[in-house]
Amino acid sequence: MQPESRFAASLSEEIGVEDKNATSTIQTQSQNQPITKMTTATGSKRRESKLDKVSAAVVVGMTAQFVVFVLCLVTEFVSRIIDTILLSMFVGICVGVIGFALMNGKD
Repeated sequence: MQPESRFAASLSEEIGVEDKNATSTIQTQSQNQPITKMTTATGSKRRESKLDKVSAAVVVGMTAQFVVFVLCLVTEFVSRIIDTILLSMFVGICVGVIGFALMNGKD
């Protein structure tokens, strides 16, 4: 299968187009071989889904870490910079883990 056809098929799955419409252009390219679904697609989708959740949790955690760090610097909540860094790291890790748990809740 050509890379362009795989991209078109995966893009149409994300948009919600039916498989018949997505594979019609591919069937004209390879006329002798019928198109079958690959069994590795479900495993890679699970991996991609988990990677997306981990990436989103990291972004949420690092955003919380940045906000706490800037807030502590501006308000001088903690007098030493080391304590500010440790506090922001702790809050960022906690928020990231909680975000990941919430995103995994339905699975």
